[in-house]
Amino acid sequence: MEFTMPTPFVWFDNIGSNRDETASFLGKAFGWSENNIGPMTFLTGDGELPFAAACDAMKDISGWVPYIEVDDLEAEVAKVSALGANVVAANLDGPAGTATFLTDPGGAPIALWKRGQNM
Repeated sequence: MEFTMPTPFVWFDNIGSNRDETASFLGKAFGWSENNIGPMTFLTGDGELPFAAACDAMKDISGWVPYIEVDDLEAEVAKVSALGANVVAANLDGPAGTATFLTDPGGAPIALWKRGQNM
């Protein structure tokens, strides 16, 4: 039986105080490969595309951060803010698109992500 997660999660970051130690731990514990690129260490399974990254610390965000892909980043940020989310870092551009990091009303981190034109 195959299971597909019925949510829009498209990426995960592990944000913490020691990226290298975290990436090494995850690699050894789960057999994932590490590829350091700038401020991130991309994690992959055997011959697969990256599915997550270990990143350096970010103010007010730590732990596993799920990314949700959205079509209209500005509208979604406004919507979740009105529902009680707290914007921590807005409109961070990267090679794959633009992300806004938030915490939900309970304090859990989440990122909204708009795919870049080249993706």
